[in-house]
Parts: sequence; C-alpha cells; structure tokens
Amino acid sequence: MIRLFDPGEETDRPAPDLRAPAPDGRAPAPEGGTSAPDAGTPADSGAPAPPRPTPARGTDRLDEQVYLFDDPTVLAVNVALASGRPLLVLGPPGSGKSALAPNVARLMRFRYYAEVVTARTEPHDLLWREEAFRQLNDATQGTLQDPGSRAYFRPGPLWKALDPAMDEEGAPALRDRPAVVLIDEIDKADPDVPDALLDPLNNLRFVGPDRRTVTAAGDTGAPLVVITSNEERELSAAFLRRCILLRLRPPGREHLLKVARLHMGDAYDEALTQELADLFESESMGARPAASTAEFLDTLRACRQLELTAESPEWRAVAGLAMVKASPDQVSAV
Repeated sequence: MIRLFDPGEETDRPAPDLRAPAPDGRAPAPEGGTSAPDAGTPADSGAPAPPRPTPARGTDRLDEQVYLFDDPTVLAVNVALASGRPLLVLGPPGSGKSALAPNVARLMRFRYYAEVVTARTEPHDLLWREEAFRQLNDATQGTLQDPGSRAYFRPGPLWKALDPAMDEEGAPALRDRPAVVLIDEIDKADPDVPDALLDPLNNLRFVGPDRRTVTAAGDTGAPLVVITSNEERELSAAFLRRCILLRLRPPGREHLLKVARLHMGDAYDEALTQELADLFESESMGARPAASTAEFLDTLRACRQLELTAESPEWRAVAGLAMVKASPDQVSAV
C-alpha cells in the first residue's frame, strides 16, 4: 500500500496531492496517473529537514516531538489524507488525541494550527473572529475604515490553513506547504459548531467578513483537519459520516513500555517502568476510572525527578497520587 504519511521517515518529503475537491464535493481526479508522491524525494521548498527530537531527560515534555504511531493510527491518517476528510479521534482524556496532529505536522513538514474548543466557541470562531471593540472605537473616533477591513477581523485556524497569506506569523519555509489543523475537544461546543463546519470542510470555502466568499489558495493543498472528542456529548450522524473515525483504545502493558522508552530517552528506567506498568494494568481492571497514558508518563517523570527507583518504597505512594488517584488514607497505607 502506498503511504502518504509514514512516521518511520523523518526526511524532507513533497506534499501529497491534496487539491481542493470539486464543487460537488467529490475528490478531484488525479493528474498524470495514480502514482503517489515518493516519500523519499526532497521537497521543493528549499528548507532543511526538521531535526530529530532530542531524547527526553526525565521530566522534559516532548509530546509534540515524540509519538508512538501504531498501525491503525497510521492507516487512519493515510485514509484521511487520501480522502480529504477530517480525522475524528475519539478516546478518553490523556490517551494522546491532542498530540497526534502536531506530530503528523512535524513529520510531514506541514504548517500547524490548533484551536481548543470551549462551551463559548461559536461556529465562525474557527474561521475568523471579529474585532468589534476596535471597530467601535474607530467609529467613535471618526476613523472607521471600509466594511470588511482586515483591521476588524482576525483569521482563525481554518482560514490560515486554507490561505497561508492570512498567516502573518507563519514560517516562510513552510508557506507553500499544506497545513494540519487541530480542533481539540469538539464535544465541549454547542452541537451547532461541528455541524456548521461541514460545508467549509467539504468544499474548502466559506462566507467570510463583509459576506465575501473565501476559498482555498490555488497553490496550497487541502489541510488535514484533526478533530478530537472525549465523547462527553453525542455528535450528529451527519458530522460522523463526514469524518474518518479513529478510536484510541486503552493502552496495554507493552504499549506503555514502548511509550515510556520513547518519551524518557536516556532517563528510561526499565525496572521502575515495568513496576508502574504492572500497577497501571491491575488498577485499570478496578472499579475506578482507568488511568491514562498521560498519567502514567507523569508518574514516571515524577519518580525520576525524585530519584526513585524500583527499590524505593516511595514510588508506590507517588503512583497513588499521580496515577491511581487514591485517597490520602489509601496513599498512606500503600
């Protein structure tokens, strides 16, 4: 199978052909055959390849520089890239949903934008935000500019992804590259928010300030939109049908050990990590909510920072506070 995204290669690579879909929503027909870009061919941007991440030193947080990609995740990313559909990542908090998008962007040398959704997020906030106070002040001072002036709105992550010219702070070396957009915790928003994204994501265009139609820049590929959900609120059937679905499962013992090796680098302690992984696995079978990968890593970092080993009796108390989330009485009894 041809891969548009291969986490095993951190070399410079050309952007995959992700042109905007036709007005009827169908993907464009490939030009010149069906061959995919060669993942080993240098990109034409002239920028050097990104440096490999430095190994973690105990408490360093490199979540946006290291990520353990399993086969289902790689397949889901490739299907989303090939189809032009958003990738909806489901899973419990701390399972690595939010870290997926920046790592895909890093490895593919794509531009990267992120927006954390809240209960106050409006549908157009992901496209642009109005500078109402500035407009009111200019009107009061008699210096009001033309309607739709750039002074009265700020482009949101999706607008910047569609048109790099709207990103005044972006890296020049990545200006011609496609983008990865992370829309984090979509289920915290009003149900109207994800449904309002269907048309912009499907047609790569939307009605912007002053009722102007904004379309994707012709020389920039379609963005990869990664949307995460903790499944705290049900998403509409129409929205789910539009997305490529990736569900992150609770981690097993071997997965935790691999993640720990990747994140801890030279500070990796085999014996301590195995003890914590055994505790994680046993506690996950209990009645309390299962711990997350993030809590496992935080516990391991805390133990290393406190210079605890598998022989130190205190590591269980640390795990009770950071991973198992036991009560104070339970921690003192560990």
